[in-house]
Amino acid sequence: MPNRVTRTEAPTPPVTLREGRGSLRAGFSPRQSSRALLRQHCRLVDETLRTLWRASPGADGGVAEAEALTLVAVGGYGRGTLFPGSDIDLLILTPATLTAAQKNFVEGFLTGLWDLQMQVGHSVRGIEACLEEARQDLGIATTLLESRYLAGSRMLLRQLDDALRDTPPWSPPLFFAAKLAELENRHARGSDTAFHLEPDLKEGPGALRDIHHLQWLAASVFKEGSLRRLRDAQIITHEEYRQLLRAQALLSRLRIALHYATGRQEDRLRLHLQIPLAQQLGYTDRPGRSAVEQLMQKLYRAFADILRVSAIAQENIAQRLAATSPVTDPRVALPMPALQRDDPRLCRHVLALFRRLAEDPRRRTLDAHTQRQIHALRSALHPGDLDRDPVAQGMFLAILAQPEGAYRSLRLMQQCGILARLLPVFGRITGRIQHDLFHVYTIDQHTLFLLHNLGQLWTHEAPQMPVADIAWAHVEKPELLVLAGLFHDIGKGRGGDHSKIGAQEARRFARRLRLPPRDAELIVWLVEQHLQMSSVSQRRDLEDPQVIRDFADLVQDERRLAHLLLLTVADMRATNPELWSDWKALLLSTLYRATASALQRTERQIQDLPQIVADKQKSVLREITPLDQARARKLWQRLSGPYFLRYSESELLWHCQEILAHKGRKTLVAVRPHAPEGSEILIYGADRPGLFQQITGALDRHSLNIVDARIDTSEDGRAIDTFLVIDNSHAFAHSAQAHADLGTELCAVIEGEAISTPRFGPRHRDPRHRFFANIPAEIRVDNRALPRYTLLEIRAADQLGLLYRVGEALCALQLHIYGAKVSTFGERVEDTFFILNERERKLTEAQVTALTQTLNDILNGKAA
Repeated sequence: MPNRVTRTEAPTPPVTLREGRGSLRAGFSPRQSSRALLRQHCRLVDETLRTLWRASPGADGGVAEAEALTLVAVGGYGRGTLFPGSDIDLLILTPATLTAAQKNFVEGFLTGLWDLQMQVGHSVRGIEACLEEARQDLGIATTLLESRYLAGSRMLLRQLDDALRDTPPWSPPLFFAAKLAELENRHARGSDTAFHLEPDLKEGPGALRDIHHLQWLAASVFKEGSLRRLRDAQIITHEEYRQLLRAQALLSRLRIALHYATGRQEDRLRLHLQIPLAQQLGYTDRPGRSAVEQLMQKLYRAFADILRVSAIAQENIAQRLAATSPVTDPRVALPMPALQRDDPRLCRHVLALFRRLAEDPRRRTLDAHTQRQIHALRSALHPGDLDRDPVAQGMFLAILAQPEGAYRSLRLMQQCGILARLLPVFGRITGRIQHDLFHVYTIDQHTLFLLHNLGQLWTHEAPQMPVADIAWAHVEKPELLVLAGLFHDIGKGRGGDHSKIGAQEARRFARRLRLPPRDAELIVWLVEQHLQMSSVSQRRDLEDPQVIRDFADLVQDERRLAHLLLLTVADMRATNPELWSDWKALLLSTLYRATASALQRTERQIQDLPQIVADKQKSVLREITPLDQARARKLWQRLSGPYFLRYSESELLWHCQEILAHKGRKTLVAVRPHAPEGSEILIYGADRPGLFQQITGALDRHSLNIVDARIDTSEDGRAIDTFLVIDNSHAFAHSAQAHADLGTELCAVIEGEAISTPRFGPRHRDPRHRFFANIPAEIRVDNRALPRYTLLEIRAADQLGLLYRVGEALCALQLHIYGAKVSTFGERVEDTFFILNERERKLTEAQVTALTQTLNDILNGKAA
């Protein structure tokens, strides 16, 4: 029976691990070499582990047991560089059969690690077990490529290394293919872009893991896992090698600072940490460029360098392996003959290459030699080269005429440094961050994603949206739409209205390309008005004919309307893909169809409001019995015309059927599913001051997000309110019991038997939301925007109880809500209310001032 391990005090190295780490942290500075600190940290841990290994308790002859086993550093720790918060990965290599004493020794060593509170991942295996596990698991095979001796038997580790070299678990071609698939999956989790506002310094595209990926490929193919080996094998050039080292140094220094700032292994550079880390790393504000902008733009350039050089290296390795195996990079690359710097037609030749890439869907990239050559020639290209060469201009327009291929070509043009050379204004937004509540990408990446979305709409790969297909029928020259997308945000970061600045830049570029005036005017108009369709659809009453007429007056014809719809959809989906919803698509579709109908009618054909109301009533009456028809007319006599304008015929029929069937009960609450998502709630009961906030409080307690609200009051004091709600878990829409529970609570609230108070505080608890939570709410009260109502708009960080507070303020000022639209963009909400005063009129100037001040006090923390 083996002896039990006797617990002893953990050995104390000459300098304790905690003291050593504290000393390294205290000495960290922006000017310090990140590589030096990482190696110092690694040596500190090495010494701690070796001390513990030598002193670990076990059976008699513990020293002999220590020499019979091998302690091996693997993974990131095996590379000899260790970040402050990173885990320590260890392999304890054993003989084929472990003795009882050796088992005791291992248990004692692991107990010592626990006592020292070290974050260690470990495995205990023999050589054959290592090889077998590596054959089955790509991750283990990768980990073993970075093994490093720490203590014990050197012979065991040499035997493992020899076995891995002589009979690798994965042949180089198979390893290459598997690691490439792994990399692409990892990049896909990061939306295939490095240019997030909160980038991941380790796992994101272009981050440190991509450098590790190259080192693993080098270890598999060349038996030495280093960037230097790739340079020596002419896989990358000396300059590309230096670019990788510079990028690695920046990312490493920033990751060290991030670990120290958070006190843990945190690899995502959160917004609230970017400003202090920029200052800590020595960046200072300059005119027109803040310290954090300088840091982030330098970081994004580092990502871009890693992505570009990695793509070149991977293709060169694939070509090296192709001679021995067909298992290589599946992407189809496009080669091209050598280009000359002094060629007067260089611009034309380069654009001809990217045109071929755009027009051939089989081509996904350029071959490594061509990418390297174009990047080296980028300084030889100038905007004037495009201006002076009509053939080059035609090439550029031909690229844009392929909405799906344009994204592929323009993205690679940007990666090679060509796009900013020919279009300097695009260079001004490259890597520029947007510290707002809803964008999640840099401006340039958002723009490229917009172009990608246009391509998906063009090829019908985007989520089903029938009106998009209708709109494409009006697009004769898709290159004009792509150009508008390219310029729509190009004016950001300069101060002033970016839409107007972008329109001016678009006009200049249209002149450079010698576009016909009609085409140029469409592009300029689209850039200047690119926010209007999303704004109207989400912040105006689309059942109001005047809203549709005003929007029709803005767009003027179906050609503009179609282009604006497609640009708007692509833009909204590129802002933050998680925020696009079927509800937003429905609003845009509704606005598009209504506006198209208005544009197809002449002024004489446009119905007046009484006729619209009469037609809707007739449509409803046809669907109900003669007895109910009389009762419906009696109900409608107490309702105003605007009520009928706010709802479609099907909605009016639902209201009528529910109210007529309601009979003697005091309060009606009806719930039905609402296509394409969410639930529609009808409330019919006695109206009273403060009812809106009581209803919103009840809905909030049921975790229902309001996206639309329409409020009407009959002449006999009955409220007819509808709320469109979405439950992010989608459970409410499918639960009859949840509907019943909500109905019971709402009835009690409306009848005054209960008071509904919501939860208050931030809706989200993630760091990004906390970063924006202190941004003051924007409050706008406008008497001119709508013909009948005063418009109240609130933009603020999303928070629980927001609608309740707004309703409370309006009630206190004796103001009435007649409709509301609530739009959520990630951490930001844009709430729109249609309101009147106690005399059923628009607010007076004094009331506008009082409302603005009251809401500012409540929402911006100034209320007592």
